[in-house]
Amino acid sequence: MAYIVENKICQNCKKYFTIEPNDFGFYEKMGVLPPKLCPECRSQLRLIFRNERFLYKRVCDNCKKNTISMFSANKTYPVWCHKCWRSDDLQGKDYALEYNPKKSFFEQFNELWQKVPKPALVHMNSVNSEYLNHTADTKNCYMIMESSNNENCTNCYWIQLSKDLTDCSFTNQVELSYEVDDCYDCHSLRWSKGCYNCLDSFFLLDCRGCTSCLGCINLREQKYHIFNKPYTKEEYEKKLKSFKLDTYSGVESFKKEFADFIKDKPRKFAEITNAVNSTGNYMKNVRNNKHCFHSYDAEDNAYSIHVWREAKNCMDCNTAGRTAELIYNSLNIGMQCANVICSYYCWESNFMEYCLNCPNSNNCFGCAGLIQGSYCILNKQYTKEEYEKLRVEIIEKMKKEGIYGEFFPKEFAPLGYNESSVMDEFPLNKEEALKQGFKWEDTSRGTFGKETIDWKNFPDSILKLP
Repeated sequence: MAYIVENKICQNCKKYFTIEPNDFGFYEKMGVLPPKLCPECRSQLRLIFRNERFLYKRVCDNCKKNTISMFSANKTYPVWCHKCWRSDDLQGKDYALEYNPKKSFFEQFNELWQKVPKPALVHMNSVNSEYLNHTADTKNCYMIMESSNNENCTNCYWIQLSKDLTDCSFTNQVELSYEVDDCYDCHSLRWSKGCYNCLDSFFLLDCRGCTSCLGCINLREQKYHIFNKPYTKEEYEKKLKSFKLDTYSGVESFKKEFADFIKDKPRKFAEITNAVNSTGNYMKNVRNNKHCFHSYDAEDNAYSIHVWREAKNCMDCNTAGRTAELIYNSLNIGMQCANVICSYYCWESNFMEYCLNCPNSNNCFGCAGLIQGSYCILNKQYTKEEYEKLRVEIIEKMKKEGIYGEFFPKEFAPLGYNESSVMDEFPLNKEEALKQGFKWEDTSRGTFGKETIDWKNFPDSILKLP
């Protein structure tokens, strides 16, 4: 079938958006209706279902022990600690509902969603790593979010295949580094951004293959440079020592000097490397990516953020990777996943539609809090034949109502707007959020038991710490 470009008005923001022929082809492949919302409003609706970094003290509703939770204590639905939620205590089918064709699907799903226990934190295969969220395959890590395959890392966001990092973000295969962002295949790097294959350096911006450099920008395959000027090894080491980067005052002074140095230096229009027929930013080794951001080793994706590590044919996704394919209008889908529609946290799952918190499952529709489920609708078990017949009936009804392919209504979001990931992309104040029908969380977070040490009690030099 030949498709043509279609211009539509977003039913939320009322702005025009375009549906292109390739988009229609993908919708047909997935069997969903074309969207009613623009890509930005679709992303906003998904992101209010995910909380990455706002953590609270809360009592587990199963074991009654204190736990760390992405859901504040004042929320009325049941929340279980990670250990309980992943144990045999959670039997998702105990909350099953019989589908009623006289009621809307969303109404019935929300009834299930409100009563099924939610995980306090989302992570799997974690060794000696309790204070994490949205992570997988982690060892000896603390306070890292949206990350996988890491070891000995603290206070990091969106790091992959990395070791011995502190205060880093958007790294891939980086080791022994501090305060680096958007760096790949680096070792012993500090206070740097946008670097590949760099070693033992400080304050680098957009450098490639550099070793023992300080305060440099746009360098390629260089050694012993300071402010882009070459030095001998002996001169470099002597001058490096003079900046006293082991002290807080020395670092702050150099930050200002480096900021002045790079003011008039040319910058790339976007962070794009080896991208074929692709649009967006922060992309590496991609092909046929349309309007994608922070994407690498991926192809044939559209309108997505964080599509990576062999993600293919994903549209309208916020985080899909580690061999994720044919994913639509979903978030946090990964690890050998395929054919997933309008879902969240369905890791190692296939053929999932309208499912929330259903890892290691297959062929489920409208399920929540179900682990290792198969042929279930609203958490109720069916035979393969019964499931396929009822699934078709539900989809036909949803298509008549014009909602098949639309994400869950914002009223179903278990979070306040201000504690969800949406604030990073679409910030609103409380008045604006409430006016638009979103929730707001007024609970303040706190520190319990081991309060932060005051700066005045720290020595200027890290070498003088007791």
